Amino acid sequence: MRQLYFAPERLCRSRFARPDSLCLDDDRMNKISAVKYEPKIKSWPKEFADKLPLNEAFLSFQGEGRYIGQPALFLRFNYCNLGCSWCDTRFTWDSDLIEEDQLLSVNEITELSTKLLKSHHLEPANVHVVLTGGEPMLHQGRLPALIIQMRELGFNFFEIETNGMYKPSLAMIDSIDWWNCSPKLSNNGLAQSVNVVPDAISSIYATGKADFKFVVDSADDIAEIKEYYLPLIAAESIILMPEGFTRKKQISNMATVNQLALQNGYRFSPRLQILIWGNERKK
Repeated sequence: MRQLYFAPERLCRSRFARPDSLCLDDDRMNKISAVKYEPKIKSWPKEFADKLPLNEAFLSFQGEGRYIGQPALFLRFNYCNLGCSWCDTRFTWDSDLIEEDQLLSVNEITELSTKLLKSHHLEPANVHVVLTGGEPMLHQGRLPALIIQMRELGFNFFEIETNGMYKPSLAMIDSIDWWNCSPKLSNNGLAQSVNVVPDAISSIYATGKADFKFVVDSADDIAEIKEYYLPLIAAESIILMPEGFTRKKQISNMATVNQLALQNGYRFSPRLQILIWGNERKK
């Protein structure tokens, strides 16, 4: 599928969208993880005036999880509360790397979304809308209004990608068709006491429309899943994904993670966007 991008082309073709001197590869990420990790999280405005900080909008396909291969419109929003060490979208939250967002109204985002689909001769009913970030649940007070308006124009399936640290409101539960919840393990450089919010995880699981995708690279990660998350969610809802935002790292981890999934009765998902395009943006 030919891509049409909302954000202009950047100097760097990595997912960090920064000049080459700031583009990180797996080797540099390994060096970062060897020292104490302290994310530089950009604080978000206290008042958005009912608008949403859209970083980018683009058409592609869902590259991981239950709806892998599904044509999708991605709406990516700025800001995150966590800041994982291996995050491939640091340009949405890292104070050194963050890109300026477009603070747009519901009407403006809906109009942009419609134009993107028309340019590709796609019907809204055939495309999932994926709300992502950053951490889109930071904006849950304003997302239902966007979803309501987009549904009026024929968009009929909304996924959200969240770290599972925010308990959803009733409006969000009613609005979202599928929760792609990615709870974090300590392989993100942070303590599990920081990563886990049991009440939020339980609330998302209770919707009955959620998968829980874990980024994994060793058997130690499985022990953490069992200790911190299996008391809250069923094993059938768990999907393991290989850690790594380059094609080389994905391929090197896939066999190990696949075996860990088989041994523990979990599902496995590759990250097709990485396998096809590496760490290229807006894919």
